[in-house]
Formats: sequence, C-alpha cells, structure tokens
Amino acid sequence: MTEQKSTSASETEDAKKKPYVPVTDRPLLGVPEAEALTGVPAKIIRAQVRNSLLKARMAGSATMRIRRADLDAWLDAPPA
Repeated sequence: MTEQKSTSASETEDAKKKPYVPVTDRPLLGVPEAEALTGVPAKIIRAQVRNSLLKARMAGSATMRIRRADLDAWLDAPPA
C-alpha cells in the first residue's frame, strides 16, 4: 500500500512562493533595488529618469522598473 503524504500549511505556502533571485541577477530592478546595488540615492535615480538620462518604464501607476543593462550603461557613461 502507498501512504499518502500529508502536507502542512507551511509546505503549501512555500510551494506557492516565487524562487528567490539575487538582486545582482535580476534583469529588471525597482528604484530601491537599483539604489542598493549602486549606492546612488533613490532621489538621484528618479531625477535621472525624469531628466531622460536613465531609461525606465512604469509598471502600473507608481512602480518604476529599470533594466539592468540600462543601469549599467548609465553608470559607465561619463558625467554630463
């Protein structure tokens, strides 16, 4: 006979969670993640996006997403 394996509520919740991806490996970053990764304050990152010096897209009405490649290019560019 086969025994049925009982699953607890915590095991079910763990299965539903998304896998953790380190910030350094994510292709899209939020402003707080970009701040943590670069050390540049969020206020400066938002100002650079607003002035079209750093590319970003809005995800919804308030969430800004920055491609990792665009962030790297912005950091590598000489200051204007």
